[in-house]
Amino acid sequence: MNETRNIIIGFDLGSKTSQLCYYDRKEKEPISLSPKAGSNQYQFPTCLSKKSGEDIWHYGFEAEYFIREKDEISIDSFYEACHQDELISVDGQMRHPWEILAIFLEEVLTMLGVADPIRQISAIMTTTKELTGPMVRNLQKAYERVGFTKSRCFLQDYEESFYYYVLNQKTEYRNRKIAWFTFEEEEVAYAHLVTDNKTKPILVTIEKGKTISLPSDSLGKDLQFYQLIHESFKTDNYASVYIVGEGFEKEWAKRSIPLLCKGQRHVFYGNNLFVKGACCGAREKVEEKNLKNYLYAGSSLVKYNIGMEMLVQGNNAWYPVIEAGKNWYESVKEFEIILDDKKELIFRVYPMDGKTATSYSMQLPGLPKRPNRTTRLHILVAYESPTVCVITVKDLGFGEMYPGSGQVWTEKMSW
Repeated sequence: MNETRNIIIGFDLGSKTSQLCYYDRKEKEPISLSPKAGSNQYQFPTCLSKKSGEDIWHYGFEAEYFIREKDEISIDSFYEACHQDELISVDGQMRHPWEILAIFLEEVLTMLGVADPIRQISAIMTTTKELTGPMVRNLQKAYERVGFTKSRCFLQDYEESFYYYVLNQKTEYRNRKIAWFTFEEEEVAYAHLVTDNKTKPILVTIEKGKTISLPSDSLGKDLQFYQLIHESFKTDNYASVYIVGEGFEKEWAKRSIPLLCKGQRHVFYGNNLFVKGACCGAREKVEEKNLKNYLYAGSSLVKYNIGMEMLVQGNNAWYPVIEAGKNWYESVKEFEIILDDKKELIFRVYPMDGKTATSYSMQLPGLPKRPNRTTRLHILVAYESPTVCVITVKDLGFGEMYPGSGQVWTEKMSW
């Protein structure tokens, strides 16, 4: 890799294997990186090892070697721990999952082969199958521990990575319907990308279809997959088909492949779609806005605008707090206000589909009695899931004359 600055990274954090890629400015596309020089093996184990009693770590294939040959301590359960926020026992010490995740991330970034990856990376997008609240917090803390600022670190799930990957492909690959088959262990699931060109911006969603279990024998697999394709496609016109995950093999799909390719459909198979989609997403965030006319309405999207009506320089004004159309883990706002003849906070909530607004009142019981306009409040609004918004308010008082009580009110709201 020859780039030494403005590096854009996609990182796929999987439960068993992970991947890394970077955006090649000459080729104008994401390029997958292999942990082994000259190899086409891009996936590596989501695993760390530690030398007992010493601060020496290894990751991926090296970790497996040192565990097997050098009796190093195996740490291969931190992915699951990140979803549960559980402490991990490592070499006699209890560690937070984000601490282990930060070490793994530092080791993985050595694949770039640059002297100072923290300084030279302009954006890094981590993608994973599901972004739960604990996983989001652990990833954000891991980024911070490694040395990244928040403005350079982004998160998205596999579905959003699929969106970014597909919409960065040639027009002829996406000018009709787009199908997506995911193989995982003994199951295969169907979904497709839906584009609503009647809206501005153009609304893009992913609709999930049927999931089936596959038999163990090749003939049975081919027959079941063929039937799933036939039932899912019906008579619809598809431009392209994407197959991801472990389990699909050309050797057994003798009847299925001709059906996939029917009607000059473009068929793609591989395991680096999500990591490349993450790289495309990172580039969209910090550089070219190729998809500014599109809005991905995924399950992580906040679908409500939140604001407050305030008095600004003697005039009534609308103060936006949370903007709809962003992922829940990106929707955070901190600000301060001075109360004016009120003992409660009123939030106005507008659905992004333009329907009627609703008012929500947050009471502040026990708020110290002070003269009007001498109570300053610090307000933090953040989501803990796509549907649950947490509002935290702290009493700051008003200077030395009316010191803050330090009292804190927290309320969870589901619009």
